[in-house]
Amino acid sequence: MQSYHRRHQQQEASEYPSDRTRSQHDHPRNAGGRHRLRRFTSLLSAFLGLALVTSLAACGSDNAQSSGTTLRVAYLSTANYLTTLQYEDFAKNSLSPAHITWTGPYSPSDAYAAVQSGNADASSTGTGHFVDLIAEQQPWVAFALEYYDGDSQGIVAAPGSNITSLKGLYGKSIAIDSKGGTGDYIVNQAFAHAGLDVSKVNKVEMKQTDFASAFTSGKVDALASFDQNLAMAISTPGAKLLTDGSRYESLNVSIHMVSKRFAQEHPDVVKKLYQALKKESDKAQTHPSIITDAYRKFGASDTLTKVVAGFDTPEIRPIDAQGLAQLNKQAEQYRQFGFIDHVPDLSAAVIDCSGKH
Repeated sequence: MQSYHRRHQQQEASEYPSDRTRSQHDHPRNAGGRHRLRRFTSLLSAFLGLALVTSLAACGSDNAQSSGTTLRVAYLSTANYLTTLQYEDFAKNSLSPAHITWTGPYSPSDAYAAVQSGNADASSTGTGHFVDLIAEQQPWVAFALEYYDGDSQGIVAAPGSNITSLKGLYGKSIAIDSKGGTGDYIVNQAFAHAGLDVSKVNKVEMKQTDFASAFTSGKVDALASFDQNLAMAISTPGAKLLTDGSRYESLNVSIHMVSKRFAQEHPDVVKKLYQALKKESDKAQTHPSIITDAYRKFGASDTLTKVVAGFDTPEIRPIDAQGLAQLNKQAEQYRQFGFIDHVPDLSAAVIDCSGKH
Protein backbone atom coordinates (compact mmCIF):
# COMPACT_ATOMS: atom_id res chain seq x y z
CA MET A 1 0.00 0.00 0.00
CA GLN A 2 2.75 2.35 -0.32
CA SER A 3 5.54 3.93 -2.30
CA TYR A 4 8.97 4.38 -0.84
CA HIS A 5 12.34 6.09 -1.03
CA ARG A 6 13.59 6.91 -4.50
CA ARG A 7 16.55 4.76 -5.40
CA HIS A 8 19.29 5.63 -7.88
CA GLN A 9 21.17 2.38 -8.11
CA GLN A 10 23.64 1.59 -10.85
CA GLN A 11 22.36 -0.82 -13.48
CA GLU A 12 23.93 -4.21 -13.83
CA ALA A 13 26.39 -4.32 -16.71
CA SER A 14 24.79 -7.53 -17.94
CA GLU A 15 21.35 -5.85 -18.00
CA TYR A 16 22.48 -2.60 -19.60
CA PRO A 17 25.59 -3.04 -21.75
CA SER A 18 27.20 0.22 -22.80
CA ASP A 19 27.35 1.31 -26.45
CA ARG A 20 30.51 0.41 -28.28
CA THR A 21 32.83 3.33 -28.88
CA ARG A 22 33.50 4.37 -32.45
CA SER A 23 36.57 2.79 -34.02
CA GLN A 24 39.53 5.07 -34.73
CA HIS A 25 39.67 3.54 -38.22
CA ASP A 26 36.24 4.93 -39.21
CA HIS A 27 36.49 7.10 -42.29
CA PRO A 28 33.92 9.00 -44.42
CA ARG A 29 34.37 6.56 -47.30
CA ASN A 30 32.97 3.83 -45.05
CA ALA A 31 29.80 5.83 -44.32
CA GLY A 32 27.60 3.71 -46.57
CA GLY A 33 28.60 0.53 -44.82
CA ARG A 34 28.12 2.12 -41.45
CA HIS A 35 24.65 3.33 -42.43
CA ARG A 36 23.67 -0.17 -43.53
CA LEU A 37 25.09 -1.59 -40.31
CA ARG A 38 23.21 1.00 -38.26
CA ARG A 39 19.99 0.24 -40.10
CA PHE A 40 20.47 -3.49 -39.50
CA THR A 41 21.30 -2.86 -35.85
CA SER A 42 18.20 -0.66 -35.43
CA LEU A 43 15.98 -3.29 -37.02
CA LEU A 44 17.52 -5.99 -34.86
CA SER A 45 17.04 -3.87 -31.72
CA ALA A 46 13.44 -3.19 -32.65
CA PHE A 47 12.83 -6.89 -33.22
CA LEU A 48 14.43 -7.84 -29.92
CA GLY A 49 12.50 -5.09 -28.15
CA LEU A 50 9.25 -6.38 -29.65
CA ALA A 51 10.16 -9.91 -28.63
CA LEU A 52 10.82 -8.75 -25.07
CA VAL A 53 7.52 -6.91 -24.81
CA THR A 54 5.72 -9.89 -26.30
CA SER A 55 7.38 -12.29 -23.85
CA LEU A 56 6.49 -10.08 -20.91
CA ALA A 57 2.91 -9.68 -22.06
CA ALA A 58 2.51 -13.47 -22.30
CA CYS A 59 1.99 -14.01 -18.57
CA GLY A 60 1.47 -17.72 -18.00
CA SER A 61 3.07 -19.05 -21.15
CA ASP A 62 4.62 -22.51 -20.87
CA ASN A 63 8.17 -22.71 -19.62
CA ALA A 64 9.73 -26.09 -18.86
CA GLN A 65 12.43 -24.51 -16.68
CA SER A 66 9.89 -23.61 -14.00
CA SER A 67 9.41 -27.14 -12.63
CA GLY A 68 12.38 -26.80 -10.25
CA THR A 69 12.13 -23.07 -9.69
CA THR A 70 11.86 -21.35 -6.31
CA LEU A 71 10.35 -17.88 -6.20
CA ARG A 72 11.94 -15.91 -3.36
CA VAL A 73 9.80 -13.11 -1.93
CA ALA A 74 11.41 -10.20 -0.06
CA TYR A 75 8.40 -9.08 1.94
CA LEU A 76 7.89 -5.71 3.61
CA SER A 77 6.76 -4.86 7.13
CA THR A 78 3.39 -3.76 5.84
CA ALA A 79 0.37 -6.02 5.52
CA ASN A 80 -0.10 -6.14 1.78
CA TYR A 81 -1.17 -9.43 0.27
CA LEU A 82 2.32 -10.48 -0.80
CA THR A 83 3.18 -10.30 2.91
CA THR A 84 0.03 -11.94 4.30
CA LEU A 85 0.12 -14.74 1.74
CA GLN A 86 2.93 -16.45 3.65
CA TYR A 87 0.54 -17.19 6.53
CA GLU A 88 -1.89 -19.14 4.32
CA ASP A 89 -1.72 -22.93 4.10
CA PHE A 90 -2.71 -22.86 0.43
CA ALA A 91 0.29 -20.67 -0.42
CA LYS A 92 2.80 -23.50 -0.06
CA ASN A 93 1.47 -25.31 -3.13
CA SER A 94 0.11 -22.31 -5.01
CA LEU A 95 3.04 -22.19 -7.45
CA SER A 96 3.42 -25.97 -7.93
CA PRO A 97 5.55 -27.47 -9.43
CA ALA A 98 7.59 -24.38 -8.54
CA HIS A 99 8.18 -23.42 -4.90
CA ILE A 100 7.87 -20.17 -2.96
CA THR A 101 9.79 -18.85 0.05
CA TRP A 102 9.66 -15.60 2.05
CA THR A 103 12.43 -13.62 3.72
CA GLY A 104 11.90 -10.48 5.78
CA PRO A 105 10.43 -8.29 6.91
CA TYR A 106 12.64 -5.88 5.00
CA SER A 107 12.71 -2.12 4.86
CA PRO A 108 11.74 -1.09 1.32
CA SER A 109 15.28 -0.17 0.29
CA ASP A 110 16.71 -3.42 1.63
CA ALA A 111 14.00 -5.47 -0.11
CA TYR A 112 14.73 -3.90 -3.49
CA ALA A 113 18.47 -4.32 -2.95
CA ALA A 114 17.90 -8.00 -2.20
CA VAL A 115 16.11 -8.50 -5.52
CA GLN A 116 18.57 -6.48 -7.56
CA SER A 117 21.53 -8.32 -6.03
CA GLY A 118 20.01 -11.67 -7.01
CA ASN A 119 19.10 -12.79 -3.48
CA ALA A 120 15.33 -12.49 -4.03
CA ASP A 121 12.92 -12.36 -6.96
CA ALA A 122 9.80 -10.45 -5.89
CA SER A 123 8.67 -7.59 -3.68
CA SER A 124 6.11 -4.79 -3.46
CA THR A 125 6.00 -1.00 -3.60
CA GLY A 126 3.61 1.82 -4.37
CA THR A 127 2.64 2.66 -7.94
CA GLY A 128 4.30 6.05 -7.69
CA HIS A 129 7.61 4.57 -6.64
CA PHE A 130 7.28 1.97 -9.38
CA VAL A 131 6.94 4.79 -11.93
CA ASP A 132 10.09 6.29 -10.46
CA LEU A 133 11.99 2.99 -10.72
CA ILE A 134 11.08 2.56 -14.39
CA ALA A 135 11.94 6.18 -15.13
CA GLU A 136 15.40 5.30 -13.76
CA GLN A 137 15.46 2.28 -16.15
CA GLN A 138 15.69 -0.23 -13.33
CA PRO A 139 14.96 -3.87 -14.29
CA TRP A 140 11.54 -4.51 -12.72
CA VAL A 141 8.29 -5.94 -14.08
CA ALA A 142 4.98 -5.40 -12.28
CA PHE A 143 2.20 -8.00 -12.49
CA ALA A 144 -0.54 -7.02 -10.00
CA LEU A 145 -2.19 -3.92 -8.54
CA GLU A 146 -3.44 -3.96 -4.97
CA TYR A 147 -6.20 -1.41 -5.31
CA TYR A 148 -7.97 0.54 -2.54
CA ASP A 149 -9.80 3.86 -2.24
CA GLY A 150 -6.89 5.79 -0.71
CA ASP A 151 -8.14 6.22 2.85
CA SER A 152 -4.98 4.60 4.22
CA GLN A 153 -2.90 7.56 2.98
CA GLY A 154 -3.27 11.11 4.21
CA ILE A 155 -2.13 14.15 6.18
CA VAL A 156 -2.58 14.45 9.95
CA ALA A 157 -2.01 17.61 12.00
CA ALA A 158 0.13 17.05 15.10
CA PRO A 159 -1.32 17.45 18.59
CA GLY A 160 -0.95 21.00 19.87
CA SER A 161 -0.47 22.44 16.37
CA ASN A 162 -3.98 23.95 16.29
CA ILE A 163 -4.09 23.24 12.55
CA THR A 164 -7.56 22.37 11.27
CA SER A 165 -7.22 22.63 7.48
CA LEU A 166 -4.73 22.13 4.66
CA LYS A 167 -4.43 25.89 4.20
CA GLY A 168 -3.51 26.10 7.86
CA LEU A 169 -0.29 24.27 6.93
CA TYR A 170 1.04 27.34 5.07
CA GLY A 171 4.38 28.19 6.66
CA LYS A 172 4.33 24.94 8.66
CA SER A 173 6.39 21.73 8.48
CA ILE A 174 5.12 18.38 7.17
CA ALA A 175 7.10 15.18 7.67
CA ILE A 176 7.46 13.00 4.57
CA ASP A 177 9.42 9.84 3.82
CA SER A 178 11.43 11.25 0.91
CA LYS A 179 11.27 13.68 -1.96
CA GLY A 180 9.32 12.02 -4.74
CA GLY A 181 8.12 9.32 -2.34
CA THR A 182 4.59 8.57 -1.22
CA GLY A 183 4.52 11.29 1.42
CA ASP A 184 5.63 13.86 -1.12
CA TYR A 185 2.96 12.65 -3.54
CA ILE A 186 0.30 12.88 -0.80
CA VAL A 187 1.18 16.51 -0.08
CA ASN A 188 1.40 17.56 -3.72
CA GLN A 189 -1.78 15.81 -4.80
CA ALA A 190 -3.78 16.94 -1.77
CA PHE A 191 -2.78 20.57 -2.26
CA ALA A 192 -3.29 20.46 -6.04
CA HIS A 193 -6.77 18.96 -5.60
CA ALA A 194 -7.64 21.68 -3.07
CA GLY A 195 -6.28 24.45 -5.33
CA LEU A 196 -3.61 25.38 -2.79
CA ASP A 197 0.03 26.40 -3.26
CA VAL A 198 2.24 23.52 -2.09
CA SER A 199 5.34 25.72 -2.21
CA LYS A 200 4.08 27.48 0.91
CA VAL A 201 4.68 24.46 3.14
CA ASN A 202 7.96 23.05 4.39
CA LYS A 203 8.34 19.34 3.62
CA VAL A 204 10.79 17.66 6.00
CA GLU A 205 12.35 14.36 4.93
CA MET A 206 12.97 11.79 7.62
CA LYS A 207 13.15 8.05 8.21
CA GLN A 208 9.80 6.40 8.78
CA THR A 209 11.14 5.04 12.07
CA ASP A 210 11.43 8.66 13.27
CA PHE A 211 7.86 9.65 12.38
CA ALA A 212 6.25 8.83 15.73
CA SER A 213 8.73 10.74 17.90
CA ALA A 214 8.79 13.77 15.60
CA PHE A 215 5.00 13.84 15.35
CA THR A 216 4.20 13.44 19.04
CA SER A 217 6.99 15.74 20.29
CA GLY A 218 6.01 18.70 18.10
CA LYS A 219 9.16 18.67 15.96
CA VAL A 220 6.86 18.80 12.93
CA ASP A 221 3.40 20.29 12.53
CA ALA A 222 1.96 17.44 10.47
CA LEU A 223 2.69 14.05 8.97
CA ALA A 224 1.97 12.87 5.42
CA SER A 225 2.13 9.09 5.36
CA PHE A 226 0.30 5.80 4.89
CA ASP A 227 -0.70 2.48 6.44
CA GLN A 228 0.52 1.92 9.99
CA ASN A 229 2.25 5.33 10.13
CA LEU A 230 -1.00 7.06 9.24
CA ALA A 231 -2.85 4.91 11.77
CA MET A 232 -0.29 5.89 14.43
CA ALA A 233 -0.85 9.58 13.70
CA ILE A 234 -4.65 9.30 13.63
CA SER A 235 -4.70 7.44 16.96
CA THR A 236 -2.51 10.04 18.71
CA PRO A 237 -4.59 12.04 21.23
CA GLY A 238 -5.08 15.63 20.04
CA ALA A 239 -4.15 14.91 16.41
CA LYS A 240 -6.50 15.77 13.54
CA LEU A 241 -6.87 14.03 10.18
CA LEU A 242 -6.90 16.84 7.60
CA THR A 243 -7.46 14.73 4.48
CA ASP A 244 -6.97 11.25 3.04
CA GLY A 245 -6.52 9.82 -0.43
CA SER A 246 -10.21 9.10 -0.91
CA ARG A 247 -10.84 12.87 -0.73
CA TYR A 248 -8.09 14.14 -3.02
CA GLU A 249 -8.45 11.41 -5.69
CA SER A 250 -5.19 9.63 -5.04
CA LEU A 251 -3.95 7.33 -7.78
CA ASN A 252 -1.31 5.76 -5.56
CA VAL A 253 -1.96 2.11 -4.70
CA SER A 254 0.22 -0.91 -4.01
CA ILE A 255 1.88 -2.83 -6.82
CA HIS A 256 3.62 -6.21 -6.83
CA MET A 257 6.67 -6.82 -8.97
CA VAL A 258 9.41 -9.27 -9.88
CA SER A 259 12.82 -8.82 -11.41
CA LYS A 260 12.77 -8.49 -15.17
CA ARG A 261 14.91 -11.60 -15.48
CA PHE A 262 12.45 -13.70 -13.47
CA ALA A 263 9.51 -12.40 -15.51
CA GLN A 264 11.24 -13.37 -18.74
CA GLU A 265 12.32 -16.82 -17.58
CA HIS A 266 9.26 -17.88 -15.55
CA PRO A 267 6.07 -16.14 -16.74
CA ASP A 268 4.00 -19.16 -15.70
CA VAL A 269 5.21 -18.83 -12.11
CA VAL A 270 4.38 -15.12 -12.14
CA LYS A 271 0.85 -15.91 -13.27
CA LYS A 272 0.41 -18.46 -10.48
CA LEU A 273 1.62 -15.89 -7.96
CA TYR A 274 -0.94 -13.44 -9.32
CA GLN A 275 -3.66 -16.07 -8.91
CA ALA A 276 -2.56 -16.76 -5.33
CA LEU A 277 -2.68 -13.04 -4.53
CA LYS A 278 -6.15 -12.84 -6.08
CA LYS A 279 -7.29 -15.74 -3.88
CA GLU A 280 -5.90 -13.98 -0.80
CA SER A 281 -7.63 -10.77 -1.83
CA ASP A 282 -10.97 -12.53 -2.32
CA LYS A 283 -10.64 -14.11 1.11
CA ALA A 284 -9.89 -10.76 2.75
CA GLN A 285 -13.12 -9.25 1.48
CA THR A 286 -15.01 -11.46 3.93
CA HIS A 287 -12.17 -11.95 6.44
CA PRO A 288 -10.39 -8.55 6.65
CA SER A 289 -8.71 -9.66 9.86
CA ILE A 290 -6.06 -11.13 7.52
CA ILE A 291 -4.62 -7.62 7.44
CA THR A 292 -4.88 -6.68 11.12
CA ASP A 293 -3.58 -10.09 12.19
CA ALA A 294 -0.43 -9.45 10.16
CA TYR A 295 0.09 -6.09 11.83
CA ARG A 296 -0.28 -7.74 15.23
CA LYS A 297 2.46 -10.16 14.20
CA PHE A 298 4.63 -7.09 13.54
CA GLY A 299 3.90 -5.86 17.06
CA ALA A 300 1.15 -3.30 16.38
CA SER A 301 -0.98 -2.27 19.35
CA ASP A 302 -4.72 -2.86 19.59
CA THR A 303 -5.27 0.89 19.25
CA LEU A 304 -3.34 1.01 15.98
CA THR A 305 -4.91 -2.12 14.51
CA LYS A 306 -8.36 -0.73 15.32
CA VAL A 307 -7.61 2.26 13.07
CA VAL A 308 -6.18 -0.01 10.36
CA ALA A 309 -9.35 -2.13 10.51
CA GLY A 310 -11.31 0.94 9.44
CA PHE A 311 -9.34 1.37 6.21
CA ASP A 312 -10.72 0.16 2.90
CA THR A 313 -9.95 -3.51 2.25
CA PRO A 314 -7.72 -3.73 -0.86
CA GLU A 315 -8.41 -5.96 -3.85
CA ILE A 316 -6.00 -7.46 -6.35
CA ARG A 317 -6.48 -6.29 -9.92
CA PRO A 318 -4.54 -7.13 -13.09
CA ILE A 319 -2.42 -4.61 -14.92
CA ASP A 320 -4.63 -4.74 -17.99
CA ALA A 321 -5.41 -1.78 -20.27
CA GLN A 322 -7.29 -0.04 -17.47
CA GLY A 323 -4.53 -0.67 -14.96
CA LEU A 324 -1.87 0.56 -17.36
CA ALA A 325 -3.92 3.70 -18.06
CA GLN A 326 -3.99 4.42 -14.31
CA LEU A 327 -0.21 3.99 -14.08
CA ASN A 328 0.34 6.32 -17.03
CA LYS A 329 -1.95 8.92 -15.48
CA GLN A 330 -0.02 8.83 -12.23
CA ALA A 331 3.26 9.00 -14.16
CA GLU A 332 2.02 12.23 -15.73
CA GLN A 333 1.24 13.55 -12.23
CA TYR A 334 4.78 12.65 -11.19
CA ARG A 335 6.11 14.62 -14.16
CA GLN A 336 3.94 17.62 -13.32
CA PHE A 337 5.06 17.54 -9.68
CA GLY A 338 8.69 17.49 -10.83
CA PHE A 339 9.45 14.04 -9.42
CA ILE A 340 10.56 12.70 -12.83
CA ASP A 341 11.73 14.43 -16.01
CA HIS A 342 9.57 12.47 -18.42
CA VAL A 343 6.87 9.80 -18.49
CA PRO A 344 8.59 6.44 -19.07
CA ASP A 345 7.28 3.66 -21.29
CA LEU A 346 5.49 1.59 -18.69
CA SER A 347 3.97 -0.84 -21.19
CA ALA A 348 7.26 -2.74 -21.42
CA ALA A 349 7.51 -3.01 -17.63
CA VAL A 350 4.15 -4.63 -16.84
CA ILE A 351 2.39 -7.90 -17.64
CA ASP A 352 -1.32 -8.69 -17.69
CA CYS A 353 -2.00 -11.90 -15.78
CA SER A 354 -5.79 -11.70 -16.05
CA GLY A 355 -5.88 -14.34 -18.79
CA LYS A 356 -8.19 -12.16 -20.89
CA HIS A 357 -5.69 -11.52 -23.68
